[in-house]
Amino acid sequence: MAEKLSLEKIQRELGKYLQEGENLLACGYGSYGFKTCYLGLTDRRLLANERTLKDEDKALEEIPLADIAEARVKKPFFLPLDQFLLGLLMKLRYLEIKTHSGRRLTFTLQRQPLVKGNETVAERILAELQTRVPGLMGS
Repeated sequence: MAEKLSLEKIQRELGKYLQEGENLLACGYGSYGFKTCYLGLTDRRLLANERTLKDEDKALEEIPLADIAEARVKKPFFLPLDQFLLGLLMKLRYLEIKTHSGRRLTFTLQRQPLVKGNETVAERILAELQTRVPGLMGS
């Protein structure tokens, strides 16, 4: 039986990819494109650990902090009132990353009951990036 999703599981899974002396600063559960992932920020890299439908390790995407040119957090924009209220309840956030090499990644993060604070992961990652990446563009 597979282990249930939790902050501890995400930390443990991302911990497998940490280099000696590297520290995990923030992590959570999200998606980019049609891929689900564990998203983590270390003092050296942004990690996106792609997961299978059974929540098994599939692949690792990593971006060195020095390659990150822009980062911003966006909230969803809904016109109809019912969708707006749904968006507030879900606490959906988008973390947009652009690299110096021109890659663009958008991670979607939302409230997850078993992943405490998942709805604020995007903001925490952005705050850490702003202190660690000189000249970072975005908001």
